[in-house]
Amino acid sequence: MKKYLISVEPSAANFYETIARRTGTTPEKLMASTLFKFAGELSVKAILENKQPEN
Repeated sequence: MKKYLISVEPSAANFYETIARRTGTTPEKLMASTLFKFAGELSVKAILENKQPEN
């Protein structure tokens, strides 16, 4: 698995740390899951936009 080092704003870090603690996971796993879901949503959006007939 590849690893990436990212910088996040302190408020975002606090958010992910709080949610991770409450859900029994780690901030890293939570961020990875969130990014994966977001990438899927972007992919669906791109596919749907590509299927739209041009006017």
